[in-house]
Amino acid sequence: MDRKQQLGNVSFGGAWSEQIADDEALALAMARLDGAVIDTMNDDLRGDPELEGALARTAAAHPKGPMLAKAWSKALAMPNPGLRSAELQRIATALRAGIGVRLPGR
Repeated sequence: MDRKQQLGNVSFGGAWSEQIADDEALALAMARLDGAVIDTMNDDLRGDPELEGALARTAAAHPKGPMLAKAWSKALAMPNPGLRSAELQRIATALRAGIGVRLPGR
């Protein structure tokens, strides 16, 4: 049973249970972007469907999401892995600040 269905089964339900599932999905998407900051040091992540989905989800939740998504795509194409990672980290930080996602332990 997926998380959204579990939350839908609570006896008193309500819109808040749907919001929990959305917040968890957003946190997972943000975690994937954080992972990309590290993964990009060794891998070319352009065209990665999981990463593109995570970026789309976070960008949709951010007031300046389209601009940051465009900057993310440009950063992924940078040839120097150190600079690429640093730029992705900067953008991930901006996304997190705008959507207010806190990951466990942070």
